[in-house]
Amino acid sequence: MTAENKLRILCLHGMVQNAVVFRKKTAVIRKKIDKMAELVYVTAPQLITDPKYTSEAHRAAAQDENAPEEGKPGAWWYPYDDKQTEEGYYVGFKESVTFLKDFMTREGPFDGVFGFSQGACLAAVMTLCLEDRTLAPDLFGPEFDHPNFKFAILAAGFKPLPQKATQHIWTHKITTPTLHMIGEEDKLITPDLQQTLVDQCIDPVVIRHAGGHVVPSNAPSRNDTVAFVTKFLN
Repeated sequence: MTAENKLRILCLHGMVQNAVVFRKKTAVIRKKIDKMAELVYVTAPQLITDPKYTSEAHRAAAQDENAPEEGKPGAWWYPYDDKQTEEGYYVGFKESVTFLKDFMTREGPFDGVFGFSQGACLAAVMTLCLEDRTLAPDLFGPEFDHPNFKFAILAAGFKPLPQKATQHIWTHKITTPTLHMIGEEDKLITPDLQQTLVDQCIDPVVIRHAGGHVVPSNAPSRNDTVAFVTKFLN
C-alpha cells in the first residue's frame, strides 16, 4: 500500500508523557498496522511538574530547555477539579484544543485518532464534538475545516466529567466507531471508569487485557486492533 493510500491516525499521549514516549509504548501495534496506517504523534503544548504526578527527573527535564523531549512530562491539561477557568475548563484544556486544531489543519487531514489515558479522554471529547459542531462551538465549531474522524482508538480512556464546560456534551452518544483497550489491573483509570466511556459509544469494540495502565501488546490485542483498523481502508 502506498503512503497516499494509508490511513492517517493522530496519536495523543497520556499525562507525563510526550510524542517520543508514546511512539515507543505503541511500537508493537504501530509495526503491526504499518502497512495500512501512518501514526502521527504530537506532544502536548504544556508541561506538568506537580510532584504528585512526576518524578524528580521529569521536573528537572521540564526546567531544562536543552533536555531531550523524551524526558519532558507533557499534559493536555492540569487535572485539578477545583482550579477550573471562569468558563469551566481545566486549565490548559482549551489551549490544547487550539494547538491541536492548528496541528490538524497544518498536518492533516487525519482519518482517526488514537489516545492513551488523558490523551484518550481528549480524543473522546474531540470525536464527539466533531460529530456535532453545535455541542461545543468554542472548541470545535462549524468553521473548523477538518472532517469528522472515521474512528477512534481509546486506551485507558475516560470522560472528564468534573469539567463543567463539557458536562452537557455527554447527553449525546458517540456514533463514530470506537476501539477501547481496558486493562483489568488498571489502578489509575479503573475498568469501571473506562466502561462509562464504552457505554457512551454507539458502536464500541472492546479489548480487555490482563495488564494495567498500558497500551496492550499481546497477540490477541494486536490482532483485534488490526481487524478494527482494516475496516476503514478504502
